[in-house]
Amino acid sequence: MTGRDTHCPKSFFSSRAAHRDPWDVTVATLSMVCHASGVQQMTIHFETCNLKIPLREKIFLEGVLINIAKNSFLIEKEHHLFDECTQPNLAQHNHLLFYYSRRNLNQEALSLFLGIRRSGLPVDRSTLSCVLKVCGCLFDHVVGRQVHSQCIKTGLVEDVSVGTSLVDMYMKTNNNETTLELFIRMQEIKDSVTWNTMITGYLQNGRMDQAVNLFCKMKKEGFRPNHFTYSVILTANSAVSPFQVHAQIIKTNYEMYSSVGTALLDAFVKLGNVNEAAKVFKLIDEKDIVAWSAMLAGYAQVGDTEGAITIFGRLAAEGVKPNEFTFSSVINACAASTAAVEQGKQFHAFSIKSRLDNALCVSSALVTMYARKGNIESANEVFKRQGERDLVSWNSMISGYAQHGHGKKALEVFREMQRNNMEMDGITFIGVITACTHAGLVDEGQQYFDIMVKEHHINPTMEHYSCLIDLYSRAGMLEKAMEIINMMPFAAGATMWRTILAACRVHRNLDLGKHAGEKLISLQPQDSAAYVLLSNMYAAAGHWQERAKMRKLMDERNVKKEAGYSWIEVKNKTYSFLAGDLSHPLSARIYSKLEELSIRLRNAGYQPDTNHVLQDVDDEHKEAILSQHSERLAIAFGLLATPAGVPLQIVKNLRVCGDCHTVIKLISTIEQRDIVVRDTNRFHHFKEGSCSCGDYW
Repeated sequence: MTGRDTHCPKSFFSSRAAHRDPWDVTVATLSMVCHASGVQQMTIHFETCNLKIPLREKIFLEGVLINIAKNSFLIEKEHHLFDECTQPNLAQHNHLLFYYSRRNLNQEALSLFLGIRRSGLPVDRSTLSCVLKVCGCLFDHVVGRQVHSQCIKTGLVEDVSVGTSLVDMYMKTNNNETTLELFIRMQEIKDSVTWNTMITGYLQNGRMDQAVNLFCKMKKEGFRPNHFTYSVILTANSAVSPFQVHAQIIKTNYEMYSSVGTALLDAFVKLGNVNEAAKVFKLIDEKDIVAWSAMLAGYAQVGDTEGAITIFGRLAAEGVKPNEFTFSSVINACAASTAAVEQGKQFHAFSIKSRLDNALCVSSALVTMYARKGNIESANEVFKRQGERDLVSWNSMISGYAQHGHGKKALEVFREMQRNNMEMDGITFIGVITACTHAGLVDEGQQYFDIMVKEHHINPTMEHYSCLIDLYSRAGMLEKAMEIINMMPFAAGATMWRTILAACRVHRNLDLGKHAGEKLISLQPQDSAAYVLLSNMYAAAGHWQERAKMRKLMDERNVKKEAGYSWIEVKNKTYSFLAGDLSHPLSARIYSKLEELSIRLRNAGYQPDTNHVLQDVDDEHKEAILSQHSERLAIAFGLLATPAGVPLQIVKNLRVCGDCHTVIKLISTIEQRDIVVRDTNRFHHFKEGSCSCGDYW
């Protein structure tokens, strides 16, 4: 039967009117007739056929009509039919109430309930439980209290489902004292659902300790936690030990549940214990994308790029479709790596293919990754395409420009934030002051520090003061830097004294350098930086005996100098080099390339600056030492291993020395290569004989 040839409803009703037999047509028969004709046609037939239908039969037909409208998802028609019903029943108005609630049409549900109450229609436990949930979602404790009164009047307050809904409503409306009192009164009727509701409410209101206490009390009173209980209690973070909960989960065999396993591995990840998280991950029976993403995020958090990439490959191999959080985590993992430039680009391409590159968390991760990887142009391209920007994006762009030596561009982004009335935090101003530091904008840096405190009411942290000290130290204004140290509300930390010491070495202030070195050694006696910087200061001043004493002190304290390493990524593989390194299979060709470059450099007018060799050896030996610095080895390998014209990116774990800085500028001209070197201070973009830092670093 089709919609075109169905005149049976009218004939059907006519035939029924002709008989005086009892009403014996089944719901199935009526539903089939109505469904074939369509609800609208059925309603017209029903309203227009001039028949006298008994009240009982009319009510029955009205119920069928509402049922058909319900099954056809015609909620407006259902509501209209409900309003015009001769005698609506409890099931009908409960159904409509549930429909609104399930679809988060909470205001409509509340209006419907109030209409039901005004008409004097009956309510039951289902009605009250549903409307209490609606009140909780709307945070409407006023109507919620009225419903509570109705629960008491009807005697349904003693019903476990109604009582649980009351607990949930009061928790969501942040009425904790009433909730606790109500929960205590439910001593005889509460079940695991009620306990879970109470625990969840405490967690959602930030009351971690109370949630954990309730969890312990639940077990003492003989209620067995279920998978939901374990899932939520593990979110209590520092208030509960995942190791203790893990033991209980193993006993109850909930470890294999995806929700429990994911919550447990996430708890271990937050502790930085990725090994335990990985063990839990293996035991989860059916790993959903949430579990995969949580494990991947764990590796990203601890900087294990290889682990994150491996997990991503496994989920792809098993046919699991990555979501935006998966991409965000693996891209952040690539950003944290010393190299991993090409992998990051590949994940960017994969996110585009998956149409997730415009998701806010993904695009923000991409901005951060490209900014950290020396590709500030790509970071800016992603930033410009963002339809929506969060604080991470803005901060990443500001700090990215700052680290790349583009101080003015960083400040332009900051001013754009101001024009858009964007929220700013302490990290924003760290980026802004750092931009001023690398650009030598001393007055501007101080002004932005004052704006942060006076206009944005952000209390300066140790890191903000460190940025300010760095600002003045790099500019050679060491007295001003010491003024800041003396006026700070807390004692100077190791980073500050290291900054002062490094600046003293550059600006040859031996007296203040000795003072800063002593402070740094007292704070971090096993950190080689203070000893090395002081030793280098003595060497630069020709105080070889003092230098020898410092080296002897290092030996006595078993302090090891950090070796200078440089890394370069070629074809998805990372290569590391140490000064004078001979371990690479292409060492012979690398050193041959360095000799070739040495000749071409001298022809270009290069003269080695042996002042950067802080060893008491002859000048010829000093020149040999300079020529074998790790960054030069990495660049020579890059020139051999990549096609002509391809840019090179180097990462170094120490500051680039002045002589290497001069050499790399010349190599960028001789070889016609753009070379990016990231040292501990900043990014250096070498192009056509100049550097983005303006020789100020």
